[in-house]
Amino acid sequence: MKARWEYSMTTQILAVVLTALLSGNCFGRTQSSNRPSPKEQVRAIDTRSPVEVRFIDGSKLRGWIGEVSDTGFVLSHEKKRQLTNSQVAFNQIKAVKQVKSVKPSHTARNVLIGVGITVVAIGIIFGIFVASHPLG
Repeated sequence: MKARWEYSMTTQILAVVLTALLSGNCFGRTQSSNRPSPKEQVRAIDTRSPVEVRFIDGSKLRGWIGEVSDTGFVLSHEKKRQLTNSQVAFNQIKAVKQVKSVKPSHTARNVLIGVGITVVAIGIIFGIFVASHPLG
């Protein structure tokens, strides 16, 4: 009887750990409240560096930093296969980060990897459940 309880407890602990890992917010990972302002982020990056700009409305744009002023900066980016310069105000952006290149991200690949990991984890949990609850 004791061995069955220990096995059941192990299964429950494993289920909790896998759930925490799949939730994406495990081990107390939270956003930092002392994040530098967008203005500080831009000033810390060299001119003509490739960046990804995340706007307050949720959109993002990749390009290169141009001239920086007190109110914003110029972002050179590709639009319809032509290089375009856009004036970006600091109050429009949420964050700016330097990237290796301005090529599009691999969103579809990353989503498929995430789905694959989730399916494998669910399969493991299901296998443990079936093994701990035999039919008959």
